[in-house]
Amino acid sequence: MSKKIKFESYKYRFLMAAQAHYFEPEEKLSPSWKQFVNNLTFDYEKASIQIKWETPESGSLIAPLRDAQFYYRGDSERSVTQQVNDSLLATEDPIKLENDTYFKKIVMRVADSSGYRKDEAQTDHDERIQNERDFHDAWADSEEVEKINVRESNEVCTAPEMRYIAKRMGDLKGKRLLDIGCGLGEASVYFAILGADVTSSDLSQGMLDATQRLAKANNVEVKQHLASAEDMQLSSGKKFDVIYAGNLLHHVNIEETLVRIKPHLNKGGVLVTWDPLAYNPAINIYRKMATDVRTPDEHPLRWSDIKLFHEHFSRVETKYFWFTTLIIFVIMSLAQRRNPNKERYWKVVVEEGNKWSWLYRPLEALDRLILKVIPPFRLLCWNVVIISEA
Repeated sequence: MSKKIKFESYKYRFLMAAQAHYFEPEEKLSPSWKQFVNNLTFDYEKASIQIKWETPESGSLIAPLRDAQFYYRGDSERSVTQQVNDSLLATEDPIKLENDTYFKKIVMRVADSSGYRKDEAQTDHDERIQNERDFHDAWADSEEVEKINVRESNEVCTAPEMRYIAKRMGDLKGKRLLDIGCGLGEASVYFAILGADVTSSDLSQGMLDATQRLAKANNVEVKQHLASAEDMQLSSGKKFDVIYAGNLLHHVNIEETLVRIKPHLNKGGVLVTWDPLAYNPAINIYRKMATDVRTPDEHPLRWSDIKLFHEHFSRVETKYFWFTTLIIFVIMSLAQRRNPNKERYWKVVVEEGNKWSWLYRPLEALDRLILKVIPPFRLLCWNVVIISEA
């Protein structure tokens, strides 16, 4: 099906679904819902449609195309009008039934985002964001960031993700870099030390303040931007050579985040992410134990999440870390009897990296061999680095 026919079909079905609803919020908005729908504009992007509006306040929503259904007739395509007429006549048509559900969901999301409707889902979303903010504000308050050795925390043997990322990105001098979900700022400040022009973003003002203190302690500067990864609130012209998101995506709606941040990459720019995977049973036992140092909404990446990168980017490469090296965490738990709710194992293993090098380095070499010979074992690793080119 051609891009034009798919775009027009999608637009028509959305408008039909939107006009079948009427919203009048407690605080009456202008224009009316009907006028608002008529004034919507649509842009076709790779694997998604962007729906935009200017009133009552400007906004937009990215809707994935993969969940919408389209009609095909034999080897040729029929007109959009005929396809829609077919769907209206066939009340039991499975494609029509799926689209009814899909387009209703998108209409509700537009109504929520534009202020015409405040539903339970939006309330849940707002509550989740606030819970994340409170959790990370409290974490930032508990840390003395000035004591962090930035270079060591990013270059020690037990920080393989960042060692690989730094090598893969090469010279960062003068490059504009956005660090989304910067946390305490170890990565932001490290990139600034390497010469990047860094903007640190986080939904927690406490984390941004900690990042500024860490930058000052290391005699570098970083800009700060307070925003959620799912709503970055960046102007359309704001572009970066590198967008980095470390240990972030498993906290957010992954596809929505990808489609929102991709337009902010310069041509040839790269999105660099790393996150935990969902499949290792030993790690999942740890997750059930360490409830006090994790947020309840976390969702480690699955294979279906990794495939989303291939849908939205022209070139994607992956690198997997921590397979047999996870023995270190077993020793921490069973031999050293360290409480996973009082110590963040993933932080401690970096802070104590030099103490573990005697064990980590030979196991890292073993990991490289095993994962090369038996690729399916990669999904049993702890973390995956994903580098995507726009």
